[in-house]
Amino acid sequence: MTLRISEKGSPISLSQTSSLRSILRPLWRQRIVALKAIALLYIAVSLVMFTARILGCLGPPPLDESNFDGRRTWDTNGTSPLNELDNYSRFYKMHSKMSNVFINNVKQYHKRASYEPNKDDITVTAFVTENRFDDLRRLAELWQGPIAATFHISSASLDENDPIVQHAFDNLNYYLNQHPIIAKYADIHVVASILSYEQPEMLARPTNFHLNVARFFARTDFIFYLDHDTWPTVRTREEIRRHRKLLLNDDVISVPTFAYKPAATNLRMPRTREDVISLVRSGDLGLQDDGWELNRGPTCYASWQKGKVYKIEDFEVHYRPNFVSKRNGTIPWCTERFDDNKAACLYQAYITGSDIWVLPETFLIRRNFNPKSHLLKPSESKWAKAINSRLYTKFYREACVHYARQFIFEGKWDSPRAVHLKQECNRVLTNWGKGLVDA
Repeated sequence: MTLRISEKGSPISLSQTSSLRSILRPLWRQRIVALKAIALLYIAVSLVMFTARILGCLGPPPLDESNFDGRRTWDTNGTSPLNELDNYSRFYKMHSKMSNVFINNVKQYHKRASYEPNKDDITVTAFVTENRFDDLRRLAELWQGPIAATFHISSASLDENDPIVQHAFDNLNYYLNQHPIIAKYADIHVVASILSYEQPEMLARPTNFHLNVARFFARTDFIFYLDHDTWPTVRTREEIRRHRKLLLNDDVISVPTFAYKPAATNLRMPRTREDVISLVRSGDLGLQDDGWELNRGPTCYASWQKGKVYKIEDFEVHYRPNFVSKRNGTIPWCTERFDDNKAACLYQAYITGSDIWVLPETFLIRRNFNPKSHLLKPSESKWAKAINSRLYTKFYREACVHYARQFIFEGKWDSPRAVHLKQECNRVLTNWGKGLVDA
């Protein structure tokens, strides 16, 4: 009996067909067994991964909670579930892109000020290293109000058995005992990290991270971002408090900073607005905006001289004055992709709707009193400046797109708070692509 014809025309018998089946059947069974084994292995691995995830065995390594106090230091208004998180959880979420090694080495309220500020007071930020305790004393004497000082120790950890940490704490305790005004006004938070393993003794420089730490643990509703070697007058704090209604609207107050010219002969510290104007006229002093010549920056000396509160009209993305803002509210946290770039902090506040106001009756004086300060040396090389400049260009373009999407999603694109964002996005889109070849 013939079943079918082969390609050559010869018939294939039933016995030949049976023989072919007997050969293929074991191969098919082996294939099914292999598929079942793969399926079982997949299920087993999935169950292990799911169990591990549930038990918290995967993900980032756990943070060291020994240095964190879970108690909150502020009241919440109940408008957001995030308000109910403790310090440790909120701090980790806020600094989620930072190295866990760095985050672990933060100790809040290592020294807590005896002075209890009112909630509507102004907390000034301060960056401290072991060679700058005297600058902290001078700030406390001038400000006479709440200070959030970040004390950076060049150590891999905050282990108090570490000789480096122990020596730093001993020096701090000695200085606090010698100058009780610091202990009265300054909350001192400690950060530890090594900047260079080739030079472990290298002292740190202020960064946006230090600003965020100071803001995070401040005990008042308003925060004053103050540069190092920049000094307020005894009236600065009260003048800012007198205009805190501006801050309650989520706006920002820019405090003019004056610096001595290299050829200045009169180096006395001015006490009043009239003293400042007199020193400017004599050529000894000038209004300083970093990146601009004296009296030429966005703060505008001519406007300040008129003696009325005024708004910054010609905002520029590199504008980085000493400024005051609400601690909470809609003001974004400083981006930490840069080291010391306060312009990024202000840019984020501006494009999210904050107006920038300048007060006519208050001012700051930039002057170095510490010739041994490591901050007198340039912070970066020309090559590093070029890289940071390119990174900042990418940042403000990215921020424009990010907040534009956020405003659209929240239905705020047509609100008055979106005016600055639209202006900056229009400028960014107009100039998009420029400088990609020549930069």
